[in-house]
Amino acid sequence: MTTFIKADRELYLSQKSELKSLYLDAFTKGISAQKISIKGAETYLEDLFLHGYGVFGFSEDKLVAALIITPLSYDDECPQHIKQHYNVSKSEYIAEVLVDENSRGMGLGKALMDTFERYLNKNTKHVLLRVWDKNEAAVALYQKSGFKICGHLDQEKVRPNSHETFTMHKNYMVKTY
Repeated sequence: MTTFIKADRELYLSQKSELKSLYLDAFTKGISAQKISIKGAETYLEDLFLHGYGVFGFSEDKLVAALIITPLSYDDECPQHIKQHYNVSKSEYIAEVLVDENSRGMGLGKALMDTFERYLNKNTKHVLLRVWDKNEAAVALYQKSGFKICGHLDQEKVRPNSHETFTMHKNYMVKTY
């Protein structure tokens, strides 16, 4: 059984190493594998928790899932027309949704989303996220959760072993509350 709880900075600090491993495993392996340094991951996660909060899922005291939320203004790569359309002060941004490789397909992503919505600030009007269009499982999860495509962004990434560059077409999705 997996238990989901709101993750403030204190919980983040106690799970910092496990979260870093979860993040690196999610983005440095498989079809979406990209070059991410350990230091880069540490800095990024630290910055997310300076600006936002999360929802962590634990199975037998092991961190197996995480969703991290920041204000939309934190997303520096968000196209300006999207930020202008959705009131930045009343919008939140799901920066990361991470599920341990061995725990995928068990409904943890849906449980993360459901738990997040219970903690959602009542003044929030929109929640946005971005997802690689080739990540069909994530796209389907977000669509089932009520998110709709509202824009896109192309990001150039580097493969970890070959150092070959590739482009990820990411869709911005939004849910209105």
